[in-house]
Amino acid sequence: MKKTILSALIPLFMATSGAFGTAMLSFNDNSGTATAGSYNPTDTFTFDVFLGFTSPPANSQGLSYWLEVPTALAPFINITSETYFTFTVGTDTTATKTFNDPSGADSGFLTDKSASASGDLGATTTGAAVLPATYKVASISFSLTGAPAGTYILQSTTLSPKLSESTEHVGSTFTDFALTQAQYTITVVPEPATLSLLGLGSLGSVGLTMLRARRRK
Repeated sequence: MKKTILSALIPLFMATSGAFGTAMLSFNDNSGTATAGSYNPTDTFTFDVFLGFTSPPANSQGLSYWLEVPTALAPFINITSETYFTFTVGTDTTATKTFNDPSGADSGFLTDKSASASGDLGATTTGAAVLPATYKVASISFSLTGAPAGTYILQSTTLSPKLSESTEHVGSTFTDFALTQAQYTITVVPEPATLSLLGLGSLGSVGLTMLRARRRK
């Protein structure tokens, strides 16, 4: 009986999912692996943001989204600039945004926030809504300042009150549709000079140990 019910529900679920369509964000740094990069502790980097959605709904008027990073990285990374495409009326056009807001953040993360607003990185259009497709919606630049070595996940938010959403046209009204979470992996590596100092320090430690051992003989 359970197998019969499950077999009947799967086509229904697939039909329902197709009826509502999908909406998703994606990142691309246009270098090597699109969603990952390795950087020195004081580097800057940029990636493009894409919005893709299918029909129905029929079209999109804009989107809202925020980013979040682990608390260990948050004090050492800022958003320094954002350029809009497709949807050009920015919601929060403040250039610098810091990651210091627990609002809407996953456990162990902090979301971006500007000095005077929530830090919404999205935008809308005053023209015609765009048809289902994938669109480049922004280029976002970041700066690292003394970031500790390690691997970190930067990702779009999915929790209230910072739900990442696409505003899409359904019938005669606009409705917000949740965007799937997009991720970017940041690997911070020590600068070559730092590695050299670490190497010299290790050699010095080894030499000191050997000298002490000889004196004991």
